[in-house]
Amino acid sequence: MNKKELTNAIANKTGLSKTESLNALNAVMEIITEEMKQNKQIILIGFGTFSVKKKAARKGMNPTTFAPIEIPAKKVVNFKPSIYLNNTLNQRKRRRIGKADNNI
Repeated sequence: MNKKELTNAIANKTGLSKTESLNALNAVMEIITEEMKQNKQIILIGFGTFSVKKKAARKGMNPTTFAPIEIPAKKVVNFKPSIYLNNTLNQRKRRRIGKADNNI
């Protein structure tokens, strides 16, 4: 799903116009970005947690010349899905065990 499709889905779910949906989506993305720049966590209960992790500087290798290079330290975005989201994605159908299934 791309941004345009997400905007259309928001418009269909909420009854907002596509322009209002796009503005709302842009505002949410802007707020999340600003919080991440300040190294803060965004916790969306039932969905997951966005956080910033720091990666230390390390040594690497140029794959074409095999020359050693220094990879600088950087910050990366981390997303940890909530247990609820994981359970929803991995939901299995429950079925009763009948007499035919009890062949022990």
